[in-house]
Amino acid sequence: MAEYWGIKVEDIFNSMQERFRPEGAKDVNAVFGYDIKDEGKWKLTVKNNSMVIEKTDSLSGCIATMAADGETFVGVNTGKVDATNAFMSGKFKVEGDMVLFGKTGRLFRKFVIAKKKMTVKDYLADMFATVAPRFKAGEAEGLDASFAFDLGGPDGGKWTVFIKDKTCTVTTTIEGKPTVTLEFNDAKDYVDFILGKIDAHSILAAGKAAAKGDINMMASKWPILFEKYKDPMAGDVTEQELLVLKKTISLNQNFSTGPIMGKFLKGLKDKKIYANQCPQCGRLQLPPREVCAECRVRAGDFVEVGPKGEIRYMDVVYYAMPDPLTGVARETPYGSIFILLDGCQGNETLTHFIRKDQIEKIQMGWNEKKGTRVRPVWEENRIADIWDIKYFEIDE
Repeated sequence: MAEYWGIKVEDIFNSMQERFRPEGAKDVNAVFGYDIKDEGKWKLTVKNNSMVIEKTDSLSGCIATMAADGETFVGVNTGKVDATNAFMSGKFKVEGDMVLFGKTGRLFRKFVIAKKKMTVKDYLADMFATVAPRFKAGEAEGLDASFAFDLGGPDGGKWTVFIKDKTCTVTTTIEGKPTVTLEFNDAKDYVDFILGKIDAHSILAAGKAAAKGDINMMASKWPILFEKYKDPMAGDVTEQELLVLKKTISLNQNFSTGPIMGKFLKGLKDKKIYANQCPQCGRLQLPPREVCAECRVRAGDFVEVGPKGEIRYMDVVYYAMPDPLTGVARETPYGSIFILLDGCQGNETLTHFIRKDQIEKIQMGWNEKKGTRVRPVWEENRIADIWDIKYFEIDE
């Protein structure tokens, strides 16, 4: 079997048992399949907070199957390859119940590569082996270029990186007429440059390196086309001990929401949802705002709407960004829904979340098509906050 960054595909699967987290499998009872190109197939059975992994010839009976090549699979599991980029580029595919497969991420502790001291030759091998996995195809639209590297010294070598038709290939020779060629007298200087130990101006001024061809292509395009190289040995260097206390900063301050929003929030405490109505055009605003967005007149009249309604649109989020206020990312996947509450019309929708286990059952409504009917699930102890509504669920 092939190795990627010194790791075999089987190493990932063989370590699953010891990396398994029973606490992450409380609500998972399913069989998952892994189809690794040219490497084989594996079947993962999770039941009663335990797991079994086995190599197999058939993936029948799997609720979801992941397919990838060996390099991408090892790269994602070791952090060498960005999972989002791999998924968006089609190198990492999931067929079947994607929501349930997403839960496999919490079943295992992260695979950790056993680190050893790396030589210049080791670094060069790793740097150029990760070029293709670090490539961002979306940034290479219409680009046809080649980048050559001529690195001297006892540990040096020659490489060419070709980019064409939004694909990236690497050879261990310099071929054709490269768009730009980067030359270093000593390969060690190149390694130090990539690791940030020396800067480009210093090494160029000393005559230890040179660039030939379209220098601007290297300077402006390369950083955009590729993810930054991650030093495998970075975790071994500890210059000082740092004591870290993870805590969300909370300032003891209160801010007035104003009478309009205040009325809306107080209504939630009493399980009532209020919209305000424009006296001129009659349109409703939800959540309420002081001025009608169309007529530019004050809208002080309130109308109780809902609390039930139909879903007009839903976004399913698989990769959540951290909340800017708390720094915490919501557990994925989750469904962000736009609800047209009873009594509202047009685009007078309220944004909230759907119950997680009902995401796959939702039907969106548009034109003459009716969306799924939903109702709010209220917190027992309400404090006049938007989260007095925990989420919405299907109204059955």
